[in-house]
Amino acid sequence: MILATTSHRPTRRVRSLCNDLVLSIPGLVRVNRGKMSLLEVAERTLQLGSNKFIVVDRWKGGPGRIRFFSTSNEVFREVPPRIYVSGVKLRREFNIPHEWIKGKINFLFLNVSGNVNPEIEKFSSSISEFFRLPVFEKSAEVMGYEAYMNISTGEDCWVYMSFFLLPRRVEIGPCIKISHVVWDI
Repeated sequence: MILATTSHRPTRRVRSLCNDLVLSIPGLVRVNRGKMSLLEVAERTLQLGSNKFIVVDRWKGGPGRIRFFSTSNEVFREVPPRIYVSGVKLRREFNIPHEWIKGKINFLFLNVSGNVNPEIEKFSSSISEFFRLPVFEKSAEVMGYEAYMNISTGEDCWVYMSFFLLPRRVEIGPCIKISHVVWDI
């Protein structure tokens, strides 16, 4: 289990992105932050029997950054990469029938497509490791999986991170445009 929360005073779009991530990534559980500090969020994470949490931060009224944290009994620390978001298309903004998405996705794998350079490989492997997602080719035998997270190079951003429903291979969102990532935290 991994906790997901927002920054203080989140906007509707930040809350919606956090909710969409919880619906799309298995093992993610939403926690309302309220006035909790990051230390209190880390303590809450340990109370719920987990050792990881993510924070979706606000920037100029929309989602601006996603940070990953690891906790232990003594300390919590931010785990690279820190993701900077330049745009988001939420699940509700895709024109797909509601029957296709029956709530939370339970089985997800990671797929990388497009021009894969070493930094994108490093990014995808760190995402895979943090969320414990297997990495497959979408053309490979993926029986039993409901959806996949696709990381692909973008024209107007560094990479796109989006979610696709199987077997139709229809994009269900959220689609996150990542402007850049920071490794030195």
